[in-house]
Amino acid sequence: MKYNEGYLYGKRELERNSDYTMSHKFIKEYLQLDDSIFSHHDNCYYLENYSHLEYRGGHRYLRPSKCSKFVLKQGHHLFYNYQWTYSYHGTNSKNIKSILQHGLKIPGTLAGEQIVRMEHGSTYGNGIYTSKIPLYSQLYAPVIRWNGKYFQTILMVRQRSDSIDVQEGEANEMQYVCFDESSCILHALLVKVHDYDPMDSDGGEYRKISKILDNLK
Repeated sequence: MKYNEGYLYGKRELERNSDYTMSHKFIKEYLQLDDSIFSHHDNCYYLENYSHLEYRGGHRYLRPSKCSKFVLKQGHHLFYNYQWTYSYHGTNSKNIKSILQHGLKIPGTLAGEQIVRMEHGSTYGNGIYTSKIPLYSQLYAPVIRWNGKYFQTILMVRQRSDSIDVQEGEANEMQYVCFDESSCILHALLVKVHDYDPMDSDGGEYRKISKILDNLK
């Protein structure tokens, strides 16, 4: 099915994918993350999955597209747990190291010795905001230009389903609000590599998504 291509996995297959190898270089050299925090045998590269809908823990979510997935050891115990749903949290790459060390924190609480600041408001309350739609979370991930490419970082989260109140915890079809830090466990780091700035009106990914949506009308 178009826009439902699945993913690549396995060391040989991934090493042949230039976006994956570039993403791996980015997390080592730019983000300066230690390889030991990842469970690399579970990594994959997502192809175009703009229409791939899945269900976990009674909630639906979209599979990521055109990005590398680096699975974290800290959330690996939930890898095969179908009671926790998936969600996404886009963030500035400069925040990644702290988040991986301290977890996703509610604004106003401490991450180590630093108070976590509110970055994007709290329309639905003071909590951790995630989305079931990767592209929506991507909007909160500033683009980094490095080695002639454009990069974005998104965290893939396992979210305890019974912590999501349909009236309060699920703000709308775009996002969740998590009021309990222990209910949001980091699962993987997603890295997107673009040849063009995704916000670019001609060659960027957002323009491509707009064309897909236009074709569905």
